Amino acid sequence: MVRRCRLAAGAVAALALLALPASAGAQSPPFAPWDGTNPFNCTEQDVGTGTAYPDPGADPFCVKFDKTNQNVTDFGIAEFAAQEPARVAAAGTKCFYFQNDEWTGSIQQGAEPETWHWQGRYFFDRAKGIGGVSVTDFRVGGAPMDATPYVPPEYAGYFAPNGGGGVIVTQESHPDPGCAQKVDTEEERAAVYSGLPDYGDCVPPGGKIRARKVGRARLGATAEAVRAKVGPAKRSAAGRDVWCVVGGGKMTVVYAGGRASRIRTTTPGHSIRGAGPGDRSAALVDVGFERKRRGVYALPGHKFDRVVRARARDGVVASVKMIAG
Repeated sequence: MVRRCRLAAGAVAALALLALPASAGAQSPPFAPWDGTNPFNCTEQDVGTGTAYPDPGADPFCVKFDKTNQNVTDFGIAEFAAQEPARVAAAGTKCFYFQNDEWTGSIQQGAEPETWHWQGRYFFDRAKGIGGVSVTDFRVGGAPMDATPYVPPEYAGYFAPNGGGGVIVTQESHPDPGCAQKVDTEEERAAVYSGLPDYGDCVPPGGKIRARKVGRARLGATAEAVRAKVGPAKRSAAGRDVWCVVGGGKMTVVYAGGRASRIRTTTPGHSIRGAGPGDRSAALVDVGFERKRRGVYALPGHKFDRVVRARARDGVVASVKMIAG
């Protein structure tokens, strides 16, 4: 019986870790520890065991589920499983998502023995290309357990023997430029975020490549104005600033005469017409780039004051550069 409980708990724990649509499965490396605190400004929509959301159009979309009815004799497990597709679908179109739930399994509802239990917190932020999972009060057979054996090996260092832990990871799907545009200004960020965990010295992507901008950096702006908009640079030297970007990659701004003259990005969250670093080089041609020579592409037809070039390596876009004319 204990072995069956362990196996069941392990299977359900794996489902919990993968519960975030388009979020981390087996990315590496994990980005940071996370204590399960809701990173968004939102009202948790408590729908109990169902999916009757009071505000299904909210984004940030923050929900609370009661998943303590996973019993056998009353077919609670079957009812629980039947609700999951609707829950995933409701979250699938959101830019900002947080979920709070409690899991309990039993043979007979409300009666001992308890087969598994934990309190779960999950989030994804498509503007930054990150997601997180936090587990507390993890028990098997009613006894506190180490969650480490039930999580992917790359997460193990973020979980403790007392039945808890949490980790933030980067998403395989890359930051979404459309979502990033929703938090482009200080006012928008203040409306969405309630205080995120520490991401070190990396900055948010800040949206797609457009006009004279790459993310939040603008051609022609002074170094002071760029740093004020983007954030403190990771490295600054000889007329050049470099930032690491949440979600992967880096952005470099080169200055001439005290103003930004070139902006280069290797960040998947920066794209122009839907193509950018991390995409197949064929996507550049699809959106209007011309192949100039091996691995080098240019976007024609722009105003005289800027040039957009891209470089590809092994068939994949490595970087995009905007140059002042």
